Amino acid sequence: MTFEQLEDLFYALKINANPSGFHGFLCGRLSCGAVDMHELVEASTKWLALAEEQSEAAENGLSEFYESSLSNLQDLSFLFQPVLPDDELPLAERLVAVGEWCSNYISGLGDGMGEEFEVSVDGKEALEDIAAIGQISVDFESDDDGERDFFELVEYIRIGVQLVFADLHPELDTDSEPTVH
Repeated sequence: MTFEQLEDLFYALKINANPSGFHGFLCGRLSCGAVDMHELVEASTKWLALAEEQSEAAENGLSEFYESSLSNLQDLSFLFQPVLPDDELPLAERLVAVGEWCSNYISGLGDGMGEEFEVSVDGKEALEDIAAIGQISVDFESDDDGERDFFELVEYIRIGVQLVFADLHPELDTDSEPTVH
């Protein structure tokens, strides 16, 4: 589901939420381990501040979104992409969406984090960077390098999220030798 499709779903259901922020929260939550669909719906309902009727109306569309988000995170060929607005929007608006995505990713991790939450040194650095990106400021003069820098920033986030996901899901590591019990 694209940013625009999720935005349309939110509009149709009268949900006042940022699609990038919601996807960030969802990816953070999914990164913490297996989540029962009911538990994920409940966490999302709370995050989106949905009334019961909105929650019921959104369930099918959001269930598909949950499953595709998890599938993209689990994909070993690194297809994961944060849900962000199209390149047609001004850079400042897209940077705000990146900040929303990152801060809510950290929030989702916090929501789903259990007692044992260990990531590699690289994963810890990626989380610190993602948290810092969540505080992004758009008070700047845009130049031609802005688009390239934006692309590199999104690519860094994409790789960082996949690194953290891999740290938290060692069972998906294709480089490790299979263990025999």
